Amino acid sequence: MNDLLQEMRRVLKEAGKSDRTANSYLSHIRRLLREFGSSVTDLRPSQLESYFSTLLDERKSLSYINQAQSAIRFLYSKVLEKDDPMEGSRIPPGKAPLHGIFEREDMVRILDCTRDIKYRLALMLVYSSGLRVGETACLLKSGVDRQNLIIEVNARNGRRVRRTILALSAARLLDRYLDERPSQSPYLFPGRGRNTCVSARTIQRAFAESLLAAGIGGHATLGWLRHSFAVHLLEDGADRKLIQQLMGISTPSMMTPYVRLAGDRDPLRIASPLDRHILLKADGSQGGA
Repeated sequence: MNDLLQEMRRVLKEAGKSDRTANSYLSHIRRLLREFGSSVTDLRPSQLESYFSTLLDERKSLSYINQAQSAIRFLYSKVLEKDDPMEGSRIPPGKAPLHGIFEREDMVRILDCTRDIKYRLALMLVYSSGLRVGETACLLKSGVDRQNLIIEVNARNGRRVRRTILALSAARLLDRYLDERPSQSPYLFPGRGRNTCVSARTIQRAFAESLLAAGIGGHATLGWLRHSFAVHLLEDGADRKLIQQLMGISTPSMMTPYVRLAGDRDPLRIASPLDRHILLKADGSQGGA
């Protein structure tokens, strides 16, 4: 099976995956090999469903399980050139772990307590666009369409990953940020060097400081901002498939915890399209995501 891992490493490199992603994928496949041995190249949906249930029993996070699924899908589609073995498999709804989320009032407090405009904008984008912190860190200026309120999410190598929404309030803060901190860097959040972006760890430290300043205790993590994006949109009546697409979630079952957290959704919370049109017109924008 070492040959399989070597081949997967080669294909990952050819696909332009970062070292971090490649190592994570390989780690998941090693675990899969320990579980299934040589039959790992011919798994059935029922076997994978049982495997994911085991991960849940071990209290693995949804992000861990989601990455495991991505690694398996990459192995089959790119290395083995076979059909997706997870077609038909699912995580039992009753076993899907719940994420932590912030109340809307908490989000206002956290952002108000983020004094540095650079990190206030970064945290705002994680929450308002459903971005992962790593995606936020390496955003390219050219990928942010302030006219149409769209963000082109990119990987660290610049490859386009997906498109998501840009909040009107975030676009306004972005204008101010670019005016106050002009830079020749292609990155929206440059690091110390011209051609480097800020690290995800730096954004996480800024978040921890804001959380402390806002007086919000507990075990909240930066990931809660992204989780809150999904739950708050569901509460406001947004379609779960659309939210899944905006967040770049490949497996529909991974949306189940968000739906459970949203609870009873009030259809009267859906914004009127006329209100959205008036807001955009007043801001001088056209179109939308």
